[in-house]
Amino acid sequence: MNERELARIVRGALDESAGRLPYRTTHRLAAARAAALSRARVEAAPRYASRTLRAGHRPSAELAGTPSPRLFWRIAAVIVPVVLVAAGLFGISVLETHQRADDLAELDAAMIADDVPISAYADRGFGVYLRNASWQSREQKE
Repeated sequence: MNERELARIVRGALDESAGRLPYRTTHRLAAARAAALSRARVEAAPRYASRTLRAGHRPSAELAGTPSPRLFWRIAAVIVPVVLVAAGLFGISVLETHQRADDLAELDAAMIADDVPISAYADRGFGVYLRNASWQSREQKE
């Protein structure tokens, strides 16, 4: 049996036995409950106000609808990491773009400086020639 089941059983037993209590007792219990709830509401507000006064904040500003400093820090705790991750991803993207451009520039420079004419790279048979040339150079080494 878990906590919820136990609470359900206890609540059922209390509800059942509450129906058998005299009217005078139930009236006193209802009055005591109402008084306790009103004290709980009144005590919760001063405790919060004293906490804000100790921290140096103005409770009137919070009542006026301005966000509390805690709310600001909660929002900042969410937004700052998201901005940092986005900036990091953007930086990585820019770095990779520059790296790719440098690689392509190096490849273009190698093609221009090579003895093979540029039109040979567009020829369909050039790939076959390169494979055969590399295969023949491997056979000569062996």
